[in-house]
Amino acid sequence: MPDPIVSIIIPCFNMGDFLSETLQSVEQVIDPEIHEVIIVNDGSTDPHTLDILSANKQHRVIHKENGGLASARNAGITNAKAKYLLFLDADNLLTEGYLKQGVEVLSQHPEIDIVYGESEIIGDGSGQLFTKPFDLQTLMSYNYIDACCLVRKTMFDYLGGFDEKMKIMGYEDWEMWLRAALNHKKFFYLEGIVIQKYRVRGDSMLRKINKQKRDALYEHLEKKYPGLINMAGVSDFYYKKFDIHPLGWTAKLFIRKYFPSWYKRLIRKGKISRYL
Repeated sequence: MPDPIVSIIIPCFNMGDFLSETLQSVEQVIDPEIHEVIIVNDGSTDPHTLDILSANKQHRVIHKENGGLASARNAGITNAKAKYLLFLDADNLLTEGYLKQGVEVLSQHPEIDIVYGESEIIGDGSGQLFTKPFDLQTLMSYNYIDACCLVRKTMFDYLGGFDEKMKIMGYEDWEMWLRAALNHKKFFYLEGIVIQKYRVRGDSMLRKINKQKRDALYEHLEKKYPGLINMAGVSDFYYKKFDIHPLGWTAKLFIRKYFPSWYKRLIRKGKISRYL
């Protein structure tokens, strides 16, 4: 049997309450002849999760000691047989259309390495995650590209896997996209295409990250990419703007937030600048 075209990698640590629904969403959109599903059990201890994994006969399950999300994704990458990889968290739902359109982009455009799109929020929220066409300046300020992307496996052969040494788990996808961008890898935005239903949970990993942990993450990125990334630079820039014109700067932000139509009229008339 020929190798699959896409390997769908699903890390799982005690996600039994959601895993069955996630797998059901995947099974509704894949073709088993060209897609493989790899579930990476990252040392789960929850009996319900272990029962679901044990009962699974349809997909490949890799068992490993708990090492965190980056380690689990890397284990999936190592065991993947396909030339394209898709990362899906064990509590999110894959949507129809993304696999086909994403693969078409990668197959027709060999210069593209990463294909991403929109994420619809479910769970403790609604709407969509903020996403936009690729912009390195924005990406260096915060991550707007979710881990659920279609990526060439050769990119990981070149860059290496997700950073397992990060002190704060939950942002390893951001570090990977920064590393890819700084190594001139190309991104493609499937605008208007919902690639997944993203579950917001009150007890999620990202919700538990406080300011001190986030600062530790920024420090890690600055040390890893000296001379390229300065996470404090954004705060310093805003401080200087505010320090020079505190009233004008505050008024501009206030108008933009609460009176957007007036804000746009002022820009058109040249009364205020659209830019910072």
